[in-house]
Amino acid sequence: MLKRNKTVKKMPKTKLGKWYKARSKVAKVFIWLGAIIVAAVAGMTILSLTASPIGGWRNPAGRQEYESAYNEALKKMPAYDAKYDIKTDFGTVRAYRWSTPATANKTPIVLLPGRTSGVPMWNENIVDLMQGRPVYALDALGDSGLSVQTKKIAGDADQARWLDQTLAGLKLSKVNLVGHSFGGWSAANYAARYPDRVATLSLLEPVRVFTDMHLSIYISSIPASLPFLPQSWRDQFLEKVGGSSDLDPNDPLTRMISAATNSYKSALPFPGMISQQQLQAWPMPVYVAMGANSAMHDSAKAVHIAQQNIRNVQAKNWPGGTHSLPMEQSAVIDASMLEFMAKADAN
Repeated sequence: MLKRNKTVKKMPKTKLGKWYKARSKVAKVFIWLGAIIVAAVAGMTILSLTASPIGGWRNPAGRQEYESAYNEALKKMPAYDAKYDIKTDFGTVRAYRWSTPATANKTPIVLLPGRTSGVPMWNENIVDLMQGRPVYALDALGDSGLSVQTKKIAGDADQARWLDQTLAGLKLSKVNLVGHSFGGWSAANYAARYPDRVATLSLLEPVRVFTDMHLSIYISSIPASLPFLPQSWRDQFLEKVGGSSDLDPNDPLTRMISAATNSYKSALPFPGMISQQQLQAWPMPVYVAMGANSAMHDSAKAVHIAQQNIRNVQAKNWPGGTHSLPMEQSAVIDASMLEFMAKADAN
């Protein structure tokens, strides 16, 4: 019987040995990171397989928290002169109107909000914009807000269809369409399919219109998509996207967006990139405002693509601006948009 040799020679501490040890540590980090991503993707897959094709609230308490903050924020805005619940093939869309006698006959503005927000996100803009034109603001169908989805929204064409049916229900034949973030994508997607209904198109920090979002945003959004992960992770994502680390937890807008992020389950399809051909086909004047410090995408590249492909465009990369551009620089952005719309009326 052979005896085992218990003497094991130690590997000499050469540069190769040190490199191998360091490489092993790096490999462990990537394995750990990969495991987290795989677990997160698996979690999202499980949720999507068991999820309804209709967006809605995960629990009554979350909905109540959102609506309480929504209504509190709405009270801080100018009093609206009309409220609507417009029926479409995909559900009922909540909309509001602000106007003055002096602007009643002008082509109206229609505002589309960013994801997990709602009409009150425009509280800094309505005051200015309503001095120049009638303003309508909508809660997006299939997202948080007071709109109620009842049928699956299957793709980009359906996203444009419910918006077209909403404008028809509001009896608006032509509008100055304005959107922020995913609302900017929705506005661009609509303009690509119903260009004759759009007098002007204003895109404020739009996503997936001119360039894709940074990979870091996709990775950071994982905690916001999984309700079983810590709240602090979702808060960090909101701060990163919003461009501020000093969010007031008592502000109704902060509470509203936080409640939506925690408790609303969206079933919307991921928006397709607006194509170069669609950009080049737009017949209407287009206003583009990007934030130079936006965490979402390469804003300078977005402005360049807009200027290279849109026949009638006014595009600017605003110094110091973040993804929250229309809220943080509301006065100058609003004045710039109204001037842009007035110029379009004159031509």
